[in-house]
Amino acid sequence: MRRLSQLIPLHLLTALLAAQGHAAGLEYRVEIVAPSPLDDLLRQNLGVLRWQGSDYIDQEQLQRLYEATPKEIEKLLAPQGYFNPKITASMGTERHRWLLGFKVEPGEQALVHDVELQIAGAIREEPDFGSRWAELIEVWPLPIGGYFTQSDWDAAKRRGVQALIIDRFPAASIRDSRAYIDPDKNSAELSVQYDSGPRFTFGQLQVSGLKQYSRELVERLQTFKPGEGYSQQKLLDFQTALQNTPYFSSVFLDVPIDASQPNDVPVKLELAEAPRYRTDAGVGYETDKGARTRLAFTDNNLRGRGWIGSLELKLQRREQRFDADVKLPPDVDGYRYSSSFQAKNEDVEAVRTSAQTLGVQRSRLKGLIEVTQALQYTRSAEQAEGKERQLNRALIASQAWSRSELDNPVDPRSGLALSWQLGGAAKALLSDTNFVRAWGRATWYMPVGDAGIVLLRGEAGQVVSDNSDSVPTDSLFRAGGAGSVRGYNYQSIGIKTDTGAVEGGRVLAIGSVEYQHRIVGKWRGAVFADVGAAADDWLSFKAYKGYGVGARWVSPVGPFALDAAYGAADKKVRFHFSLGIGF
Repeated sequence: MRRLSQLIPLHLLTALLAAQGHAAGLEYRVEIVAPSPLDDLLRQNLGVLRWQGSDYIDQEQLQRLYEATPKEIEKLLAPQGYFNPKITASMGTERHRWLLGFKVEPGEQALVHDVELQIAGAIREEPDFGSRWAELIEVWPLPIGGYFTQSDWDAAKRRGVQALIIDRFPAASIRDSRAYIDPDKNSAELSVQYDSGPRFTFGQLQVSGLKQYSRELVERLQTFKPGEGYSQQKLLDFQTALQNTPYFSSVFLDVPIDASQPNDVPVKLELAEAPRYRTDAGVGYETDKGARTRLAFTDNNLRGRGWIGSLELKLQRREQRFDADVKLPPDVDGYRYSSSFQAKNEDVEAVRTSAQTLGVQRSRLKGLIEVTQALQYTRSAEQAEGKERQLNRALIASQAWSRSELDNPVDPRSGLALSWQLGGAAKALLSDTNFVRAWGRATWYMPVGDAGIVLLRGEAGQVVSDNSDSVPTDSLFRAGGAGSVRGYNYQSIGIKTDTGAVEGGRVLAIGSVEYQHRIVGKWRGAVFADVGAAADDWLSFKAYKGYGVGARWVSPVGPFALDAAYGAADKKVRFHFSLGIGF
């Protein structure tokens, strides 16, 4: 610290203090002049500001606070890497109260001139020691040439320990660490010596809390075997897999870490079982299909084997549907097998459909990717206004793939969600016609500053068939409504007949861009533009455009959206309501 300047004469200071007498609670103002963000740091932590307005501050105490403040500023700036600040202090009066001023010139921030990392312990005997050590050095967050701060230094040391702890060495520690600071050169030389400790291995799984479910159900989800090297990621994957089932209300894993006993460490699993039966009922409304009533019943332990059976009845103005399915627990390879039956009646855009579908499928979620293979038989009776009733049958084999990498699954601000489906039917295998169907969708969320989000969505599909009249309606494409091209009625964009009915087409393409901006609390405003259509082929494809504004509210189950959209083709404004994210 440089010697304080601009001080008022000592005899004047003494006179001013004497004039205040011994009255408690002296009034004073403090002025801090420093570059951002250091000014906020000083204002939030300086004692002379914390005592402002206190009834216990007298003349002598104010003088002591004033004299101690420059040293306090130095102590606050040092952890930020500023070791040679120039501080100019002044003390005077304004309007019958004291004025304390502190002008801070922090100088140059210290740079890291050298980093020395060392490691001892059993990790040096591991086959992958070289690659692990090289990776730790590569991702070291405080490199040579970087600015030194105490918080970054502490975080860098912790990150190094964490890189050892997560894989085979949970007892790793810092044996020694030093930061050599040269204030004259504004430099920092760092050294850390890690100790990996012994190599840990998993022992037997010890399970408690099971009553109605079998231990085999748990072991199918186990991600490690006795004798394998300790892994935090495998423990986390195991816990997540158990929590994602409907069988347990709570899952707690504990692995005792004792450096003197690193071999065959038991994994203790405490479970609390969820109720076997669950009944759900609800009502709702959406602009696409109208008012909704839903009843559902689930049994999580059919035949005492952990099979999940469910029945669901959903009644809406445009659609009535009954679903029944049975899902088996995952097998040793992580596949989940299921069977399902669905009966549905639908009346949309003057096309009445009655369909029954029986199917089997298997799916597996691995990391961020879920893959599903399915085989389903569909019998569909369809009648467009002014046409005869058409009966279509198809045995459809399909595969679906999806990847979701979002920062928040309920209210995403950044990330990408991708999905596609490929399926088809053959006339030689219980189907009325040959066809192949492909469909894909991509949704991209991008943050804009602290308050904005840009959402981009693209969707495309095509059915290859000689006779689309014999393809079940659910395998064809229509567009329009919330989640599609806004500004048009639900599924009102497709192949229009002479009687005004809208039938499904063989091609689909939709694009959408939306900007959301936070207004207040969990409310956002939105502007958007949609373009797309469904048609019989690409030659007859004609894009429909919709524009609009909307409101978003982030509810606990997902964003609530209310949109007012203008359909450019028919020059009408329509309102759309939806609940859930756009993918």
